[in-house]
Amino acid sequence: MRALPLATALLLSACGWVSFGRIVSDDELRLRSEVRSYYDEVARAFATGNAEALSRLYDPAIARPMTREQILAWGQDFFGKHGPASFKIDHVEYERLGYENAVVLLRYHVETADGQGGFGGTERDQLVKHGRRWIMASWEKVPNP
Repeated sequence: MRALPLATALLLSACGWVSFGRIVSDDELRLRSEVRSYYDEVARAFATGNAEALSRLYDPAIARPMTREQILAWGQDFFGKHGPASFKIDHVEYERLGYENAVVLLRYHVETADGQGGFGGTERDQLVKHGRRWIMASWEKVPNP
């Protein structure tokens, strides 16, 4: 009988240590999920070694830091040398999230099967929504924190 009050006290005291931060709306959760699905497509393109699929994830008007054609050429060269690769997200932070655009701070790494062409870093991605799809409008490298 004594265990019940002790267990209750323990549970109630533990609640004081939990912090959930700000309340996230259903719309924001849905938008985060949509943006995250963009990065899932990036991971699929790397996993299949498909440079064409990778380049289609970028806005046709992209110019900074590479054009869509340069991205396609880079992908063909990269996958030609190293084959399919693993794209992993280490950390994602939504700096701005709206229905038509998003700014995402992303820390990631890419591992190749041959162990030679792996890379990674932190970048600020600017995504825009075209119809029902998110695509990359631009990105910039940022120093690792």
